[in-house]
Amino acid sequence: MLNNTIPTRMIATSGHQDPAMVLHRVHHQILRSHHLFEPMSDEQLDELLADSQLLNLDKGDILFLQGEPAHSFFFVISGAVKVYRLTPDGQEKVFEVIGERQTFAEAMMLMDTPNYVASAQALGPVQLYRFSNTTYMRLLQSNSRLTFALLGKLCIRLHQRINEIETLSLKNATHRVVRYLLTQLARSDSDELELPMARQLIAGHLSIQPETFSRIIRRLIDEEIITQHARVICILDRQRLEQFE
Repeated sequence: MLNNTIPTRMIATSGHQDPAMVLHRVHHQILRSHHLFEPMSDEQLDELLADSQLLNLDKGDILFLQGEPAHSFFFVISGAVKVYRLTPDGQEKVFEVIGERQTFAEAMMLMDTPNYVASAQALGPVQLYRFSNTTYMRLLQSNSRLTFALLGKLCIRLHQRINEIETLSLKNATHRVVRYLLTQLARSDSDELELPMARQLIAGHLSIQPETFSRIIRRLIDEEIITQHARVICILDRQRLEQFE
């Protein structure tokens, strides 16, 4: 269940700084760090925020379900959201885990379907913005830099999906786990990475059984290629990891 919807149109009181306005400015700066919002003028960003909602979610809260009308896209301030679909036999297929300062569902603005093609659920406490597709599209028409920013983001997502299709269709379970670890490592500034979700969810994302995922991780540990402490994995030998069969 969604809770604590915070209106984003905030007014400072005279004589002191309104905490709501301080928060508003902080979020303004955070949004500016993302390329979907960076090209906007202050007036355009204020217009988008005026039609948005700042939501606080608890673990397990459903943000939207596959088939529901797609009127919004989202920006995560903190926490993580999984985007998934259910197969005809009821199995959950996780497409992606969206972390802080990332957007999702923005592709729906340019798709010919009026409904979400997947579902989204909070993996823990999450704070995020829900933005109006209609408002963003109106701003898009008056700002060509916004258009190129959106196209760039969609191209990145397409490239990621192509890599995933290749991994799932051409590689065995070991290759899938190794590719997954290397992909997560590429997002880190060190030789350590933190698994963004539980083992069962990662296994579902890779279309393998959780026991298979654990067995491959155990082999990598035994071969002294990685170490693991809870969800944190340290890569001891990247070259051997890349060549692991």
